[in-house]
Amino acid sequence: MFENIKLIDCHIHYSLPVDPQEIIDVMQITNTDWANLVVVPHRQRISSIPDALMVKNMFPKKISVFGCLDVTQYFIHPKNLGKHFVKYTKRMIACGCDGIKMIEGKPQMRNTIPIPDFDNQVWDPFWEYAETSGLPILWHVNDPEEFWDLQRIPSWAKERGWFYDETVINNEVQYKQIENVLAKYPHLKIVFAHFFFMSAQLPRLSKLLDQYPSVLIDLTPGIEMYINLSKHQSESKAFFEKYQDRIMYGTDIGARSILSDSVSHIDQNESIRRSEIVKMFISDEKEFLIHADGNFLIGTDDFLLRGLGLEAEIQKKIFVDNFLRFIDGKINSVTPKKVIKECHRIKMMIRIMSMFDKEIIADFSCLKQVEGYFKNQ
Repeated sequence: MFENIKLIDCHIHYSLPVDPQEIIDVMQITNTDWANLVVVPHRQRISSIPDALMVKNMFPKKISVFGCLDVTQYFIHPKNLGKHFVKYTKRMIACGCDGIKMIEGKPQMRNTIPIPDFDNQVWDPFWEYAETSGLPILWHVNDPEEFWDLQRIPSWAKERGWFYDETVINNEVQYKQIENVLAKYPHLKIVFAHFFFMSAQLPRLSKLLDQYPSVLIDLTPGIEMYINLSKHQSESKAFFEKYQDRIMYGTDIGARSILSDSVSHIDQNESIRRSEIVKMFISDEKEFLIHADGNFLIGTDDFLLRGLGLEAEIQKKIFVDNFLRFIDGKINSVTPKKVIKECHRIKMMIRIMSMFDKEIIADFSCLKQVEGYFKNQ
């Protein structure tokens, strides 16, 4: 299945109504051989896992899927959250998921949904199951540290409402919660997205990686990561050489739909730019002037990207081998009947949640599309 694979992107988003072919198209223009589709919750649709599994079934030699957790459980079973997440995760694996994508550490998410602290005992059954089963988890925790500092936050981020004041959970509070979880469950298999937002704190990140050998990080921008790492090129290169088995290539491209956001097409220009920046940083030791785009990728200021020019053997680990080792080199098969059953369950949950949240509209069009596809298989 993984023969002749030269590039695996561990972090591509997908949900309908984006046409599945757009995933394949963007993979082609970024020279990506394998895409790990990650699913995040959607306020209106609860879950887009069936969408991603449909794409996986269409292109079984190109796609793996990390599904999200069931956000309805935060409202329905807050005191037995972990137990329900264990049952849910087992169902998603049986449907065809290969791991779990957690967006629960994003401040926007925690400010919207009543997510218990990660070191709260209600999570324990899930962490215990994840550790003992070797469940791969890709987890977004925090955001760039300057988003909590009014003097340092970029103007483009502030304009988008991404300044986090005292009403939003503090990033250091979240880091402490994660440290507590890892201390109790030291063998959890976790990839922390966006370099764990510690690109300006490499000694601290090194300590974490040294203490927990099953923890990895991915390279998905946050462009602040590349600004920070470029400022200390020698130190950054030494870090990548030391932890060459713990770093994964990822771009964060695709169709993002967090909470109430919805995307109908993949931005190919942004996808190319993300992919090129990450690749240049890893493979070329030259300096590149990266021009601002006025958006959340680059922002409003140009910056100088100083590449690391890593050896070919290290690049191969980052681009391919580390992800394959993370998933133990295996991909689960999609089970159409179970996916259809999950579509029915999601419909029921949408109906229930719409009774309590007037902004949730019971639109089943995407679920019907998935059902129709799998019933014809």
